[in-house]
Amino acid sequence: MKEGLTLRLVSPAELSLLETHLSGLIDRTLGGHDLGELTDALRAYVLSGGKRIRPQLCLWTYQHCGGTESSNTSHSVLDLACAWELFHAFLLAHDDIIDNGDYRRAQPSLHRRLAALDSGSPIFGINMAIVGGDLLFTAALSLLHNLELPGDRYRDVLKLFSRVASTTGFGQAIDIVQAHVPLDAVREEELLREYHWKTAAYTFEGPMMSGALAAGASVPAQQAISRFSLALGQAYQLQNDLVDLAAPAHEGCDLVQGKRTITLIRARAAMSPPDRAALDYALASATLGGTDGVAIAERLRQDLLDRGAVARTADVVTTLLVDSETAASDSALPPTLRTGLHQLLQSLRAAYFR
Repeated sequence: MKEGLTLRLVSPAELSLLETHLSGLIDRTLGGHDLGELTDALRAYVLSGGKRIRPQLCLWTYQHCGGTESSNTSHSVLDLACAWELFHAFLLAHDDIIDNGDYRRAQPSLHRRLAALDSGSPIFGINMAIVGGDLLFTAALSLLHNLELPGDRYRDVLKLFSRVASTTGFGQAIDIVQAHVPLDAVREEELLREYHWKTAAYTFEGPMMSGALAAGASVPAQQAISRFSLALGQAYQLQNDLVDLAAPAHEGCDLVQGKRTITLIRARAAMSPPDRAALDYALASATLGGTDGVAIAERLRQDLLDRGAVARTADVVTTLLVDSETAASDSALPPTLRTGLHQLLQSLRAAYFR
């Protein structure tokens, strides 16, 4: 996921509490195994610069669903919220290896950090980052398994996390496979499914639904929250595509990475056969990387903008945001949550979906 969205859903004091709690979790889940510099690198990686979107969404939804906070519940809700951040860090660590990304949050990616522990060895860094990512995932699981929630809520949260984790993996697999599918064979519905699985489920649905489950939200309310969050998550990923297209081409951009996006596929579908062939050739050349590849990607980017690619994607974003707005009005939702979801959409429209 590109780093374009900032949310402030909780108070500064609550955000500071989340940060402090997250810092303590590294020691609680990993500190007892004498991993030395690996633990230090994981701590720095998790705590450096994240926006904490997922833990905020979890805590915010819990509060707006009427969650009550005894000492045990409060601790467990913080654990639950931070588990999503550890899961996010795990995914980023592996994603940066797949994309050969050197930086994350304006700092070295985890495999680059860890390579420095062995004289800059890329293989050592990659191997250790794979293991480090796995440890972050198991740390998230450890938190979830020790939640102090009523029986049904506890089981439902575990089932939700299991579903979202597997769904996210399937979405990542689709993303990798799609990069090798001929452009003529790429289908828009498959890309929307990827956006649903890879981004919407773990960025929005999982955190929001887990907060609702912990608060004891009704099944109809859960269904409305799921509809809201999945539509918003897909719209967010589509907007990410437009954010990428708006910036000058670089080594990590979608065109150089050969990513199949709805923006690209819709623009291509509107072209004449000769122009499609030219686009296909340019995209294949751009994926070779290097200075020439980036220069080709930049020319291709400008051509897509000139051909109205943004407007075609913006239409899909608008439709998805309307779907979210409809779900936010569902009478099954607690009144405070209905109001909050509409306010959230309004702020996102102003700050991000422009």
